[in-house]
Amino acid sequence: MKNIYFILLFVSVALNSLAQVTEKKLQQEFKKQTVSPKELKTNWDFYGIGKAVTEVHNQFVISEDENSLGAMVVSPDKYGENVVVRYKVMALTPASVLVVILSASSPGESELNLPEAYNGAMPYWRDEIDCYFFAFRNAAHNRTPFVRRFPKIDKSTLASAEKNVMQSGIYHEVEAGRMGKKLWLKIDGELMFETEDPNPCKDGKIAIRTRGTAHLPAAFLMKDLEIYSKR
Repeated sequence: MKNIYFILLFVSVALNSLAQVTEKKLQQEFKKQTVSPKELKTNWDFYGIGKAVTEVHNQFVISEDENSLGAMVVSPDKYGENVVVRYKVMALTPASVLVVILSASSPGESELNLPEAYNGAMPYWRDEIDCYFFAFRNAAHNRTPFVRRFPKIDKSTLASAEKNVMQSGIYHEVEAGRMGKKLWLKIDGELMFETEDPNPCKDGKIAIRTRGTAHLPAAFLMKDLEIYSKR
């Protein structure tokens, strides 16, 4: 029993040390970019059938309209292979599935080239884009948080969490990151999973996406978006 206690203590310390090292690297070695709701509305590209607007209380909202297949914003800039995205997010409907995408680019190209008439549908990301797809609020899909490498293959899912922790109507803090081959997800400071991709994506853009479930629309608020990057 005593040995089990020390093993658990060692694992706990190791995980906490990992978090502290990552935070130290972020603050000392990475460039920090703060993106306001106004900048999200003005500078990021919106795709889908719905709305992306700046709210009066310094928040940004994305919501789906009828016949939506997904709604998202995509960053104007691309980031290197060391990038961390942090923001606070509130799901406004229980049906809302929330996703953040890192390192998105068109296969064989250094840029992300989405069709002008792109309607926000999921198959295009799944089949046509190189990226890391972090689905961090998807209990409505009967799944726990996970990260997938796209384009999809048999073993696209790189890691999954053991539980769902996000609720509707309250803010949660999300952190999705990669440092080279290493990928991780945190929610409210708790490490959901970490993994490695032996053949990692190159640099690319960031996207923030939502989709409803069971014919119910999605909507969410977000604020305090920070992007840490290092070439």
